[in-house]
Amino acid sequence: MDKVRLIGDARRVMEASLAPDIEDDLTRVGVIPAQQSRSRTLRDRLIRESLDIARRVPFDDVSINDICAAAQCSTGAFYSRFPDKITLFKAVMVFAAAESGPLLERLVRDEDFAHILPKLMAAQVDRYMRQKTFFRSAFKVSLDCEEAWEPFRRNARNLATAYIDRVFGLPELDRSSVNVDRIRFAFQVMYGVLNNTLINRPGPFVLESAQFARLLEEAVVATMDLPIAGAVPGKSHDGA
Repeated sequence: MDKVRLIGDARRVMEASLAPDIEDDLTRVGVIPAQQSRSRTLRDRLIRESLDIARRVPFDDVSINDICAAAQCSTGAFYSRFPDKITLFKAVMVFAAAESGPLLERLVRDEDFAHILPKLMAAQVDRYMRQKTFFRSAFKVSLDCEEAWEPFRRNARNLATAYIDRVFGLPELDRSSVNVDRIRFAFQVMYGVLNNTLINRPGPFVLESAQFARLLEEAVVATMDLPIAGAVPGKSHDGA
């Protein structure tokens, strides 16, 4: 995998990777259940068009009329599926998580072990940089509705589990020396640093810094404290 493309053709990726529990997620955030396939098709088009818009424009600046024009539907059709624009954006967050989660997991499960972390850090930094506008809107919505962020929390847990599976698949590993909680916390560190850097830009390094992905990798590796040479900063890039 030379480079993970986390957006690319959003519709193609979305259709291939929607989580099986996406309907439950949509209901949980207040989307009106779609009883017929035609209604569900229009609902999904509204969400996908809104996700495209949210990656370019702060969602506060987008009107329901703008969204309906992009999806080529009436405002009546909108309100029969979403009670308001905030509920639509929560649905957008559900779709965004359903798109990114499988792609990141695939990287962790399929890459050579020594290359997982450097490629994952590069992919995450690239993803955050290209979706700054969307994430800022998503953070704002999640402040008022903590549950809206749950699909991303689930992605983070699943990603950590996928990495733990790879760790325990290493034949040279002494399993008794691995602290699973430290690995899970390392993924929490990764997302905490990414989110804080995007929102607060505390410095001295920002997402655009050439060293950022490598420094993030080193922080994650140090937190995991794995007893394997392939996880040591500087050795993970050998032969890359």
